[in-house]
Amino acid sequence: MYILNLYQNDTAIDTDLALFETIEEGRDFVSKLPGYKLEEKDGFVYESFEANSLPEYLELEHKGNIVPFTRFMFPGENLVFIYWIEIINLSKLGRGMVDSVTRVDAYSVSNEDLIDYIGQREDNYRLVEKYLINKGFEVSRSFQGSEDGEAILYKEVDSKEWHFLTHMDHSFVESHDILSEIEDML
Repeated sequence: MYILNLYQNDTAIDTDLALFETIEEGRDFVSKLPGYKLEEKDGFVYESFEANSLPEYLELEHKGNIVPFTRFMFPGENLVFIYWIEIINLSKLGRGMVDSVTRVDAYSVSNEDLIDYIGQREDNYRLVEKYLINKGFEVSRSFQGSEDGEAILYKEVDSKEWHFLTHMDHSFVESHDILSEIEDML
């Protein structure tokens, strides 16, 4: 199932505009909007329409449901981006792990890889923390929830000044020799 979201200037217009069984069904619906464009670039699909291409009032019908649109829905005349959010219908019988992603701090991780990702992330953090403490530093995890995600900071024990070491992002998690990389960063 897919939720239709419209964004203009990084602002959600209506986060629960409509729900469709398939993305193809949803795209059939939005393709009726004046100025609708679907483009593929570098393996990514982009959908949009010009807000000023909408009339003062328009009704789109889908399976007996009428959804009103108006150019007055949008704060500007520029592009409106269409995003599809897949949701899992847990009322249907499943076959194991849901095919989706889970947010880990500032990053999305496939549910299939989640337990290994979190385990490796925490193992790498503990290795780095122990390494820095053995070198005489204090260690802090900071910036959880920030745009770039959680990071490791360090400082000398008697110092007041913290230093940024690294974000705990995908490259941190996937590192095969994290201690050598950390040594190079110090």
